[in-house]
Amino acid sequence: MKFHVVDASLTEFYLTNDDILHYNLTANISVRNSNKIARISYRGIRSEAYCYGDSFTSVSLPSFWQGTKNTTYLRPIFQGQTLLRPRGSRLGDFNHDQRDGSYSIYLYLYLDTQLKHAGGGKGDKIGFVVNCGLFRLNLLGSSSSSNNHTGTAGIFKTKRCKVHTDKDYTEKILIILFICICILFCGGGAG
Repeated sequence: MKFHVVDASLTEFYLTNDDILHYNLTANISVRNSNKIARISYRGIRSEAYCYGDSFTSVSLPSFWQGTKNTTYLRPIFQGQTLLRPRGSRLGDFNHDQRDGSYSIYLYLYLDTQLKHAGGGKGDKIGFVVNCGLFRLNLLGSSSSSNNHTGTAGIFKTKRCKVHTDKDYTEKILIILFICICILFCGGGAG
């Protein structure tokens, strides 16, 4: 699985005097199944956005099956308002960004998946965390709105995301690895 944020835009982002953040953020994320044999079932997908140390919104995306050697596009839209209380240096960062018109946003995807092999067999259910990292997004319509995690000439620069298994899956792998090491070194496999 390969994930890339191919575009993102921020059309509203401001904090009121009573600590209510108003936001409108859209991202386009490509999801690539480069496997030649297995299809992937994305059973549960949640996208979450963070800024100034806090999650400020999340959305659920529709589940889907993805065929082999296939690319699918996800479009999470985050729009609304929420309580956000940046304090100390984070408040200073927010105020600086507000003057600049460019904000630091982090995007994550949380996935529940299952593989289906060409022979029809299904693999284990595996959870993944996709970290799309930090973006500097300009508020569209601001004086600095050349837009967004820019490369040159204001064109969005595609950002590759990092894919990690969730904690439960990691623990399963560690247990299996521990058992294999014990068998190998503790004489369980010697004849």
